[in-house]
Amino acid sequence: MHLNAIRSVFAFTLALLLSFNGVLAANSSDSNTAMAQPKMAAPSVLPPKMINPIKTKTIVIKLKSAAVLTLKNPETWKGKVVDQKIAKFVAGGPLSAYETYPSITPLKKGKTTMSLTDGKKTYFLKLTVL
Repeated sequence: MHLNAIRSVFAFTLALLLSFNGVLAANSSDSNTAMAQPKMAAPSVLPPKMINPIKTKTIVIKLKSAAVLTLKNPETWKGKVVDQKIAKFVAGGPLSAYETYPSITPLKKGKTTMSLTDGKKTYFLKLTVL
């Protein structure tokens, strides 16, 4: 009798699963309504462009991006953008538990020049924001 009870529960469970599968199949094939897929949000900011300003003389970046200046001893570097309406220089250095590189944040489209110095040598760069 015990074995018959197990068989009965198994048969009932199997029948229930098969009927449930039939309902799912009927709903998916009989439906003329397409389910809306969630849309991924477009990024509002582009990733930064990594630049070594010692090896380059021209920087071109997009408006919704930034330029990170990969330099040794980032805290010693100072920068000045000639037309500060187009871009601004952001100093690097210790920030909480990590150290940041100096960067250039674009503000509007245009062309300008900028200077970078480590206190010993000065570099002049052309900057274009697209």
